Amino acid sequence: MARVIVDAQAARAIGKGAMIVFKKGVVRTEGEFEPGDIVEVYTRGGKFLGRGFVNPNSNIMVRLLIKDRETPITKELFRERIKKANEYRKKVLGYDKAYRMVYGEADYLPGLIVDRFNEIASVQISSVGMERFKLDVAEAIMEAEPEIETVFEKNTGRSRRREGLPEIERVLLGKEKYRTIIEEGKAKFIVDMRGQKTGFFLDQRENRIALEKYVKPGMRVLDVFTYTGGFAIHAAVAGADEVVAVDKSPWAINMVKENAKLNGVEDRMRYITGSAFPVMEEMIKKGEKFDIVILDPPAFVQHEKDLKRGLRAYFNVNHAGLKLVKEGGILVTCSCSQHVDMQAFKDMVIAAAAKAGKFLKMLEPYRTQAPDHPILMASKDTEYLKCLFLYVEDMMLRT
Repeated sequence: MARVIVDAQAARAIGKGAMIVFKKGVVRTEGEFEPGDIVEVYTRGGKFLGRGFVNPNSNIMVRLLIKDRETPITKELFRERIKKANEYRKKVLGYDKAYRMVYGEADYLPGLIVDRFNEIASVQISSVGMERFKLDVAEAIMEAEPEIETVFEKNTGRSRRREGLPEIERVLLGKEKYRTIIEEGKAKFIVDMRGQKTGFFLDQRENRIALEKYVKPGMRVLDVFTYTGGFAIHAAVAGADEVVAVDKSPWAINMVKENAKLNGVEDRMRYITGSAFPVMEEMIKKGEKFDIVILDPPAFVQHEKDLKRGLRAYFNVNHAGLKLVKEGGILVTCSCSQHVDMQAFKDMVIAAAAKAGKFLKMLEPYRTQAPDHPILMASKDTEYLKCLFLYVEDMMLRT
């Protein structure tokens, strides 16, 4: 079997529990292999570290699956780990019908994401090696959770392109079904497999539910980058008088309208189809103010090299958002950029507040992704979502 030899830093990371070997940590390779093949990983001194899928064309050179010599990489391995991951969500975390069933390396299945929405499972694969096992994965999902009738292959996006994999959206196994309705706190949502990512952003679940306790009758709420209305619908259901939902996608805004009707709150919703920055700038010019402003943008930092430019984009959107918050209002601001850690995110928000002339108080502890997206302590790559609930005061009043 071909070998990948790694440097001391990569070896230490694997020893602490990391499941990914980046190309920069590879010293050399021995033997021949193709993308998706199984290779063994060793230290310079010849110590065995594990086996996994290799892709020399990717920044992630090896995705480790096992760290012993005896365990074979077969469909039985995937069946066992998917079953264990599902039981963790149901028995330990208490999730039932809608949750992330598998979260990559945090469930010892790097390159595999599975979201469950009632009887539909949405699968994302970002590894050439895992792609070879996708039918076995689909079968294992249905075995682990018998209520699942459809496994939908939602294999699109940058991660696929970076691995040199084709983009595919189709039913992989089971019934031809694309839509279902899930419940989340006091709200209900239509999940459509033909939307972005795996169909619905489950990672913000606890943060959306947390918003409900701050919403009072009479409030105006602005939800920017609303997608299918996650935060917006929760605000309306919780009693806000007016909720303005902004997204540049006409498809997404149509979904917000459907979700508003589903929850019986369409009379308190306003919809704007347009890019966030010009929409917010126009609101500022008109002197609009909101009791709560929610900012949940896409990842502005896709690569470490984009950090400076991405932080500037976050600064601009937060500065605009703060200008739209009433004195004594609330800003809920988020980032799903993996390369922006909590301290960098916090520093950016502080700078934006200073420029906007605002004081900020934390209403909630630092919030992150829902626990069905587990954070593997040895891998910072599994921790990506940041969410701050902030009380906003006008700096000029503090004398």
